[in-house]
Amino acid sequence: MGCLAVGMIFMWLAMRKKFVNYTDQIYQSIECILKGEGVGGFELDEDTLSSKIQMMLKRLYDITCASVEENRNQKKVVQEMVSDISHQLKTPIANITMYSDTILNHELNREDEHRFLKVMQEQIEKLDFLVRSLMKMSRLENNMIVLKKEKAFVMDCIMESVDSIELAAKKKEIDIEIRADKKTVAAFDRKWTTEALFNILDNAVKYTPDKGKIRITVEESEMFTKIVVEDTGIGIGNDHINDIFKRFYREPKVHKKPGIGIGLYLSRQIISSQGGFIKVKSREGEGSSFGVYLIKEKE
Repeated sequence: MGCLAVGMIFMWLAMRKKFVNYTDQIYQSIECILKGEGVGGFELDEDTLSSKIQMMLKRLYDITCASVEENRNQKKVVQEMVSDISHQLKTPIANITMYSDTILNHELNREDEHRFLKVMQEQIEKLDFLVRSLMKMSRLENNMIVLKKEKAFVMDCIMESVDSIELAAKKKEIDIEIRADKKTVAAFDRKWTTEALFNILDNAVKYTPDKGKIRITVEESEMFTKIVVEDTGIGIGNDHINDIFKRFYREPKVHKKPGIGIGLYLSRQIISSQGGFIKVKSREGEGSSFGVYLIKEKE
């Protein structure tokens, strides 16, 4: 009887020691995570209860790290966006302030007053365009706009986009050629895809010299319907071709031309939200080619 009692005491002491070691391992594991030391000392390969708990702690640690990194990236994006918006607003607001101050505090003849008011009107229109573009961008980025892909004729989308830039093209005597089958269909949101195509065409007109040419063609493959917009414009330098779809990006050589650098960014957002993509080829001084890939409608 005495031997049994002694044996049970030793067994209890052994189990207690094992339990203390086990809890100490878990404590050390949690402490490592809280100190930011990671999970380098975890014993993840052993088939023990403590190893299984450490594995769960490691998963929790990885999820937490990913969440922290995502929050850090989101904060950076917000800061960059605020900086970009501030930069875009600064010039028109400064111009409006300067010209309004001149009109209010100086005696001007009617000709100068009219000229200053016209400049102010242009800057107000620029601000209005910027705000509307920012609203579109924000709604797209936050999935507040639901793009409804429906079977539609590609030519209808092209013609609607061309109608919007035709007057500007005529002023520069730019010839627009369209080569497309009127019966070609694809699955896309007509309203927003028309806007995406307009942004590309608007840039083509803006950066193509007088008496230049813009060609629009439609090509079909097994999976995609591709709308190609080619121009004889100034082209894009190799050092900048990967940047043109960035928000507010503008090549240094076009800073004197009107624009805020958001059109191509919106176009890419619109097309990619529908499962498509945009490819660009360009040679500086010769022109550019934008390929808009739309998902084909399945039979």
